Amino acid sequence: MKIFLFECKKMLKKRGNQIAIFLSVLAIATFYLINHTVAQNILENRLISLEYSLTDYPEMIRKLMAELEDAKKANNEEKINNLESDIEFYEYMLKEDQWELEQLSANNWGPIAQKQYERLNEMVKVALSGNLVDYYIEDQTVSIFTLRVSAEERRLLAEAGIEPFIQRNFYDPFHPTIYDHFTGKALERWEEATERYGNPGFYFLYQISQSLVIPFFILIGCLIFANSISSEATKKNRGFNFYTVLPLKRQTLFWAKYGSGLFFTILFVLFIMAVPLILSVFTSSSGSLQFPVLIYDGPAEQFSGGTQPVLNALRDEFHFITLGEYFLNLIPLTLVLIVFLYSLFFLLNLWIKNATINAALVITTLYLGLAVLPVAPYNPFTYIDMHKIINREFAVTQFNEAIHSGNGMIVLSVVSLILIGVGYWRFKRYVVD
Repeated sequence: MKIFLFECKKMLKKRGNQIAIFLSVLAIATFYLINHTVAQNILENRLISLEYSLTDYPEMIRKLMAELEDAKKANNEEKINNLESDIEFYEYMLKEDQWELEQLSANNWGPIAQKQYERLNEMVKVALSGNLVDYYIEDQTVSIFTLRVSAEERRLLAEAGIEPFIQRNFYDPFHPTIYDHFTGKALERWEEATERYGNPGFYFLYQISQSLVIPFFILIGCLIFANSISSEATKKNRGFNFYTVLPLKRQTLFWAKYGSGLFFTILFVLFIMAVPLILSVFTSSSGSLQFPVLIYDGPAEQFSGGTQPVLNALRDEFHFITLGEYFLNLIPLTLVLIVFLYSLFFLLNLWIKNATINAALVITTLYLGLAVLPVAPYNPFTYIDMHKIINREFAVTQFNEAIHSGNGMIVLSVVSLILIGVGYWRFKRYVVD
C-alpha cells in the first residue's frame, strides 16, 4: 500500500501531468460552454421570431381587412373568399405563435411537446394509412420509422413535462434514426435540422456519448498516467533498479505501478464527465434523468432463423428507456473500456519509451479495429462506440443479438486480463533484474 501511495504522489507532483489535466478540463468546459451558447442562440432566435410575428401578423391582417372592404364594395366574390381565407390563416398563425411564445417564455415544455406530438402523430397516421410519407427534403422522404420514433419521443416528453434538446426545427422536431438515408444537399439540411444541443449537464453528457468524445478523453488519461512507466521501463534507463534495494516483490511493484496509473485514469475520466454537470448548475440545470432515450429493437423476426432479415421502416420495433437507465449502462461499460485501453497503453510503454510513438500506435490500432475489423460480438474494438452498443444500433444493423453491453464487458475484461498478463511477463523478465 505504501508503494502504491508513493506512486500516486509521484504522478500528482509531475508538472506535465498537472498541465495536461488543466488543459483537458479547460477543453471540456469550453466545449460545454460553446454548446450551451449555440443552444441559447437557437432558443433566443426562436423567441425573437415569435415576437416579430406578433407585430408582423396583425399588420398583415389589417392590410388584408382593408383589401377585404374594398373587395366587398366591388362585389368581387372570388377575391373576397381568398382574402377571408388569408385572414383566417394569419389569425390562426398569430394565435399559435402567441401561445408558443408564452409557453417558451415560461419554460412550459410539456404543452409544447404535446402540440408537437399531435402534429407528428397526424403525420404518422397519414403515412400508415397509405404507407407513404408526405414529408420531403430536396425530394427525399423522411423515413416512416423516424416519424414513429419522433412522435413517441414527443409523447413521452409531454407526459413527463421535461425540457427537450434544442433543435433548429421547432415545428417538426424529428429524432434522427438509422433508417434515414439522405444524400447530397438533403443530407446537409437534415443534419442541420436534427442536430441537437443539450443545455442541462446530463443532456450534454448524453450528447457527447453519441460520439467518441469519452473514448478520446480515456486516451488522454492513458497518455498522462500510463506513460510514467516508459522512462523507467527500458534497459537504457534502469530506473526500476532503485526498487531492487527495497524489500519488495516484483508483483507488488507491478501492481503499484499499474494500479496507481489506472486509478488516476479512472478518476480523470470521471472528473472530466463531471465538469459539465458542475457548470450546468451555474448555466441552466443538470436536467432530468427521465428524458427518453431511443433503443432499437429491429425486425421482430430477425433472430428466429429462416431467411436473412432486412430492416423495415414500417414494421421494425423500438422502445425508449430513461436517461438514468442509459447512464447505468454507460458508466460500467466506460470503466471496463478504461481498463482495456489503459492496459493496452501500459503494455506498449513497457516496450517503447517514446510516449508520442505509443499514442500513435494506440490510435492507429483503434482506427484499424474500428474501420477494418468487422463489427462482431467478440471484437473488443466494437465496444469503443458505446452509444451504438447501448442503443442496439450495432445489434440491429448486424442482425446479431450477441452485441450488447453485457458481452462487451466480458470481452473487454478478458482481453484486458490477457494484456495485463503479458505486461506482467514483460515487466518481470526485462524491467527489473
